[in-house]
Amino acid sequence: MTDHALIARIYDCALQPDLWPETLQQIADQAGAHGAMVFDRALFPGGEKINLQVCSAIYDRQTVLNYVKSFNEHEVEDQATFARLSTKGSEVNLIRCDDLRANRAALERQPNVQAMMGMGIHFRAGALLSKDTDAMDRFALQLRRKQGPIAEPARLWVEAILPHVAKALSIGRAFYREREDKRMLMQIICALPFGVAVVHRDGTVLLANGEFDRLAQAYKLMRGAAQLNVPTLPTAMRRLLSSAEMHGKHGARPRHEAVFVPGDGEGLGLFLEVGPISQHAELDHFGPDAFLISALDSNRTHAINPDVVKKFFPISASELAVLDLVVRGMTNAEIAEARGRSLETVNSQMKSLIRKSGTRNRTELVRVAVGLSVAGLSHSEAAKAPANS
Repeated sequence: MTDHALIARIYDCALQPDLWPETLQQIADQAGAHGAMVFDRALFPGGEKINLQVCSAIYDRQTVLNYVKSFNEHEVEDQATFARLSTKGSEVNLIRCDDLRANRAALERQPNVQAMMGMGIHFRAGALLSKDTDAMDRFALQLRRKQGPIAEPARLWVEAILPHVAKALSIGRAFYREREDKRMLMQIICALPFGVAVVHRDGTVLLANGEFDRLAQAYKLMRGAAQLNVPTLPTAMRRLLSSAEMHGKHGARPRHEAVFVPGDGEGLGLFLEVGPISQHAELDHFGPDAFLISALDSNRTHAINPDVVKKFFPISASELAVLDLVVRGMTNAEIAEARGRSLETVNSQMKSLIRKSGTRNRTELVRVAVGLSVAGLSHSEAAKAPANS
């Protein structure tokens, strides 16, 4: 499979999470590896848990879950080191497992590494796909003894492919949990709390939910009933709609590629994520010039799942209460009045929320919190994680 075809398939995974196992396997195969997976690092009382999102097709999912349950403590420690070695900059850094310890012998003394070797996995490489919120979307490759450590040309190739994986995961995260319910695509799209549309590069709207139609009209993005007014769109959005080659430029900070359209209040507005898409099993073939758009209006009232949000951000109870009011579209002054706090206190809590969530403004904060709440922890078994302390 050519890189162009693989990248197109990666973005198709945003709407079709069922494609991820085969797509990750294709990445592993082209890198000369055995398999690959994507997972989260979730926070729970008393510690952290590794939560598997998806693994490549070569793996039995239950076997991977059993491994994670048995060696969670060691994996958390290893993942902290992987993260520490790759937090700088915006690019994706694929770190080899041998960089985790002073020497190979020390690495192989670890119980989790011994267990992996017993299953035929002798080498790994890992990367952060979300450096702004590093608990989310982590990638790992696994290699057998005969494959050896990942070769440098393959490592560089994977680093070039992973920004597209990062962006597809960021845009499509909310679709994963909904897909588990076996619902039809349009049912899922219509149930989401943000606008979703597939559009042609010329602005023709191929499909959209009611929320997208409302937002597009409210922010004057449309020219006619089913046509975006492309010439008047923000420059960044016109660029993203011009070609699939304009995507994946922000490495492990995919939200930086999003477009912000200011609204009525300070820091409030429309948050637009755009990604190329080529086809969907339930719909017509979109062709090479179609794009998926996700739109969230922070002026509008939303809801969050606090139990999910606090598993990704180490926020206090008072900060969580503030966040709940932020997603309801309230200004800092309104929040201060509602909570009986000074404006200075709320301003400080807002700064803390933005810093801890790795977001840049309140609109991006709302998008991330709402998206996480919709997605949950991606898989029902994650809810049982605290039992494995």
